[in-house]
Amino acid sequence: MKGKASLVLGIAAGYVLGTRDGRERYEQIKSQVNRLWNDPTVQRNVSQAQHVVKEKAPQVQAKVSDAAHKATSKVSGSGDSSSSSSVGSSTGPTTVDTAVVPPSPSVTSASATVPDDSKGSGDWNG
Repeated sequence: MKGKASLVLGIAAGYVLGTRDGRERYEQIKSQVNRLWNDPTVQRNVSQAQHVVKEKAPQVQAKVSDAAHKATSKVSGSGDSSSSSSVGSSTGPTTVDTAVVPPSPSVTSASATVPDDSKGSGDWNG
């Protein structure tokens, strides 16, 4: 389904940007989007959404921080979420938990070999 949507979007973008009529249609779409964005109702909703996000941000930050600490504790092997109470206390050393992020599977090694073309014969086997 995601692939089909990407294909349709790509075809539409190609039409809009690639044909003579496409530029005119692009300008129409752009003016409609600008008109919609500048509509007072839309701007009021955007303002309300920004206000809600600003109100909820500290709560979300606390939950994400707690979840990250719990995950870090599980990875480090302690599994005890009560260890967070000793962090930053004056009774012991302060520790900072760090997360290890594995490399992306799309990262490839730079040690790929390239056939030697120094002979100029066009023979890839050397």
